Amino acid sequence: MLLLQAMIDLCIDARMAFSSGIGTYIREIVPLLNEHFRVVLLVDQLDREWCKGFDQILFNSPIYSIQEQLKYPFKVPKCDLFWSPHYNVPLLPIRAKKRIVTIHDACHLVFGSFVEKTYARYVMKNALRADKVITVSYFSKQEIERFFEFGDLTVIPIGVNTKRFHPKEASEAVRQKYQLPEKFVLFVGSRKAHKNLERLKKVKDLVAVGPGIRRVDDEDLPVLYSMAEVFVFPSLYEGFGLPPLEAMSCGCPTAVSKAASIPEVCGDASVYFDPMNVEEIMQAIEKAKKREFVEKGLERVKRFDWKKTAEKHMRLFEEVARA
Repeated sequence: MLLLQAMIDLCIDARMAFSSGIGTYIREIVPLLNEHFRVVLLVDQLDREWCKGFDQILFNSPIYSIQEQLKYPFKVPKCDLFWSPHYNVPLLPIRAKKRIVTIHDACHLVFGSFVEKTYARYVMKNALRADKVITVSYFSKQEIERFFEFGDLTVIPIGVNTKRFHPKEASEAVRQKYQLPEKFVLFVGSRKAHKNLERLKKVKDLVAVGPGIRRVDDEDLPVLYSMAEVFVFPSLYEGFGLPPLEAMSCGCPTAVSKAASIPEVCGDASVYFDPMNVEEIMQAIEKAKKREFVEKGLERVKRFDWKKTAEKHMRLFEEVARA
């Protein structure tokens, strides 16, 4: 007689569900887990649309705070497995039998202030004591190994939501809403130093959107990608770098930095430039305007699928929880 294995109790720290790239990672993967695990989420706000149907525990302490660390042991319920989708893990004992953590990059160790670097090094070192550590690119794997001499990392690339990001018709309503020029070069990101936005000052008709720059409604972003002549991404450091793939998925040619994980992600589907060289950035944008890379981009994004990403996470969760 076959014995059915008990469903695994999985607790996920989902408080960063709306924090740029990590937020996308959480919102895309978590809804795919409910049929395979008994999931409970730590959330900073109850019953948001994306996580309806999940058991939730309100945990609204600020990220990276002492208060957060003191409350973790009381907020994480007794469970088989606790997953931290960011290196900011509990430092005190919790009631989970096993732990998994995702460390997306070592950006805080490279570009942070002295305090940020000190905090990140301490907490990340603790995160590496988890039963399994995931990262999102081979570049990030190398960076983590460089700082900590830790080699037991599982690389699981993230995906693109092609149901949301696909070629859209130009919209005059969207053009008027954001006062867009007839032709424009698009940047999606933030003002953080490593995003290198300053070196795009010479780009004519640049439209820059993202946190701290210019807010765009979620439903309008695929339209902006589709309407742009070129998407430009001059970042100096990315653990993965999702915006170029979103642009490709919308049929927009991409000019990107040949730095960090970006060549690993974009492959032969982008025009590359030295992110420190303004003239080279300008030349790459002009080359990308010829649109020779559109088909390559649409082909490239097929390699990055959220369902496959979630399946790899599920297999790893199962393996660790039942070990």
